[in-house]
Amino acid sequence: MTANVIGVRFREAAKIYYFAPPQEEVYVGEYVVVPTAHGEELARIVITPDADAGPVPSDVRPIKRLASNDDRVRALEMQDRASAMLRRMRAMIAELELPLYVSAVQINLGGTEATGFFEADEHVDFRGLLEAIEVEYQLSLHMKRIGPRDRAKLIDGYDICGQRLCCASWMTDFPKVGIRMAKAQDLSLNPDKISGVCGRLLCCLTFEFDVYKEMRGILPKLGAHVSTPVGQGRVVAVSVPKQTATVELEHERRRVEVPAAEMGTAVRVETAPNQAIAEAGEHPQAAAASPRTRDAPDRQGDRPVRGRRRRRRRGASSEQAPPRDQSSRKHRAERGDGQAGQTNANHPEAGADRRAAPRRRRRARARDGGSSES
Repeated sequence: MTANVIGVRFREAAKIYYFAPPQEEVYVGEYVVVPTAHGEELARIVITPDADAGPVPSDVRPIKRLASNDDRVRALEMQDRASAMLRRMRAMIAELELPLYVSAVQINLGGTEATGFFEADEHVDFRGLLEAIEVEYQLSLHMKRIGPRDRAKLIDGYDICGQRLCCASWMTDFPKVGIRMAKAQDLSLNPDKISGVCGRLLCCLTFEFDVYKEMRGILPKLGAHVSTPVGQGRVVAVSVPKQTATVELEHERRRVEVPAAEMGTAVRVETAPNQAIAEAGEHPQAAAASPRTRDAPDRQGDRPVRGRRRRRRRGASSEQAPPRDQSSRKHRAERGDGQAGQTNANHPEAGADRRAAPRRRRRARARDGGSSES
């Protein structure tokens, strides 16, 4: 069950707004007067409720009335007045030397409010322009900033294809267009050829992008080796619409165009076995008995086996390690060194000697005990 509403548009290819239907029966193409934030507007019906439609939603506003001939005539008068107002605004902008461009002006059905659509690269102070226009035309003017695509949709026109602009004739939203879409369709990357009157990429690049993407998945990639009915070769060009590929044959050195259905993956056969495999087959025992190199892979893992690194003393690197004192206490005593029995506390090996003293005493007691028993 569909909702009991009618859909209207204020301009061709514009957004659809929904209102509660009137008591009278309405048809697609008729005009109604509806309330908006800028006063009453004339709108065209594009959607009508079904016969089995449910109740009217509570958040939908009703229309004012069905449009009469007087309403339609007044709407045409407001269009002429908006055109004159647009010319006047452009003349005043040139006199004031303001860096902006007014693309279009719209006036509501009552003639009390107007909306001006402009483009500007930076912030512009146009308060003087607004005050002058409001005093001259006795209405309230609102300025709205737009982009190049919005300007093309408002003004309408014809593009390089010779047809009306899609955005002004039937498209309600602007699609996201990227340069990769032109590349996927093998189009020229010249901006003059793939840009519309708005200066942006053509919206029609998105229409066939998905089809090209799907059809390109069937064809081989450039440089791929494929087999054809006339021999194997390398792909040098593809044609997505024709579903064919141009293949350069390996033996005949000529190019042929082959349909995608007649191509397959090339199977390359080696004319001679690999040299390493041949040597391993001729001398299997020598290969098995060869010594394991230092960098050979380990059995537990595929990492190479490395030699053990020399352990360094904790707290000193190889460059900063002080030279060892090769003389012992006994030699120093023989030389008559009075400090033979003393240990310099600041010497780097003083701590090592103190740690080794208990071990020497235990070994000495063990030797003395063994000699007394014997």
